[in-house]
Amino acid sequence: MDRTDQMPAAMTCLCSLSMTSLLNSLPTMPTGFNLVPTLPVNLVAAINLAAGLPVGLSVSARADAALVANLSLMASVTAAMRAAMGVNLAASLSAQAMASLQATLSANIGSLNANAGLINIRLPSLGALLAALLPLLNLASVVLAARAAFGIDLRAAGAIAALQARLDASARLSATATASATASVSAVAALMASMGLSVNAQAAASLTAAMRATATMAGGLPSINISITGMSLLNALLAMLAAILNALRVDLRAPNAMLQLRLALSALPLTALASLRVSATASLAARASATASLTAALGLTAAARMNLSAVARLSAVAQLMANGSFLLMPPGSCGMPCPVALLKNGPAIGGNMSAGLSAG
Repeated sequence: MDRTDQMPAAMTCLCSLSMTSLLNSLPTMPTGFNLVPTLPVNLVAAINLAAGLPVGLSVSARADAALVANLSLMASVTAAMRAAMGVNLAASLSAQAMASLQATLSANIGSLNANAGLINIRLPSLGALLAALLPLLNLASVVLAARAAFGIDLRAAGAIAALQARLDASARLSATATASATASVSAVAALMASMGLSVNAQAAASLTAAMRATATMAGGLPSINISITGMSLLNALLAMLAAILNALRVDLRAPNAMLQLRLALSALPLTALASLRVSATASLAARASATASLTAALGLTAAARMNLSAVARLSAVAQLMANGSFLLMPPGSCGMPCPVALLKNGPAIGGNMSAGLSAG
């Protein structure tokens, strides 16, 4: 893989005003409670299976499990960084690009830490809201899956019949399918493909080098003052809001969100969705369990053994930047003192750096 000199986008930092506005909206954010019926548990997986997409592939060997865990993390941070900053971590970045990326991420972590107090105190509210939003998220996931897999808009006339026909056809085909799987549907191959990589030894070597460089860069980032639980809850909320907006065209942060939500739900055949027949779960499990090990064949042993704990922290920050772009602003444009701007001007400002950081 050729080396690229991608540089990150213009520096931003987490705006306390935007974060405060988001957190203050938690108690009034509509969840669709009692408006969304219970949908078949495996409906999204069955839609993906019917479309021939990789679904929850499992691995049996311990080495495979370690490799898939590391590749999953690398795929996640690669996707988040591409969405947030237009940088492809799966490519071989120059030393200059890596240094610039590390500086930008350090600034974002600084502003994230400045908001730690705001976030940590709202963890109970975040957890409760996420639990209440799950039925709405499940509905949004089904809408997105039907659109992505088959181009079916569930608001259109005949959409349920078309989707049921696809599911039934998949069930008939899979009833006669064997439990064999090829490398093209293995978990390893699917993860490599998600990063734009071919399934061969050369691509695997480049990926291993990229993982090592990413781990080194991530290891030099500042520590995060928000608990892993807090980052997970915040990222989960932002991802839910993005999915619901994408699928249902409803911004749950808007003042008229409840009206938007009722209108969106009224346009969907909710009762018919809850009654869909999903009968492909047995073949789904058979195909999922048939993942072949590519570790030795591709020379990915080093990738399987790599310690990517620092990359996990990086992934959390990247996901926040990708899903919470509305929280990010150029330094000094937020309307409140920005941690990045304060640090650039030195401790003399205000005489108390820690106090300034808490306001940025």
